[in-house]
Amino acid sequence: MATKKFTAPAPPFVAARHAGGSQTPRLIVLHSTVSPCKPGGADAIARFFRIGQAVTSAHYVVDPTKVIQMVGDHTIAFHCGWNKDSIGIELCDMPSQDKARWDDQPHRDMEARAADLIARLCLAYGIPVRYVNAADLRAGKKGITTHAQMSEAFHKSTHWDPGAWRRVRFLTRIRVRVLALRAGLK
Repeated sequence: MATKKFTAPAPPFVAARHAGGSQTPRLIVLHSTVSPCKPGGADAIARFFRIGQAVTSAHYVVDPTKVIQMVGDHTIAFHCGWNKDSIGIELCDMPSQDKARWDDQPHRDMEARAADLIARLCLAYGIPVRYVNAADLRAGKKGITTHAQMSEAFHKSTHWDPGAWRRVRFLTRIRVRVLALRAGLK
């Protein structure tokens, strides 16, 4: 029986101003935009990355209703100081230490949209659906992490986003989506 090949997602593309170099993705890094979780947030962040002067970018931005890609998956985006082999995903969210924010409908919608995107990326690039902490990152493990863990591992930034989040629920959603995609479900 032939192994099914999965392709990378192809959401609308708005080119970021700053990106460069080639990479083979092995990590997915979650960020917060420090903006409200609301429809239209992805458009605003994409505009910032397209015309902003700051040397920063990410591969994708997700809000409750939309995903936008800004940098190709095999191109390095400037999203956490240590960008090697990682796909940066900005979630439209104001980071805090209050996990309860993830229980409102806009956050749940964004989480579902991001879980679908990440499941597709994991399948396309052979990235395991597992959380990797700072020690795992230093050891070169593949998986899903946060800007906070990248900061702790490599000391290239001091960011702590996405703050407190529903990690177990989110990873479970990604795993369920991977299973559905493997089964050929939409």
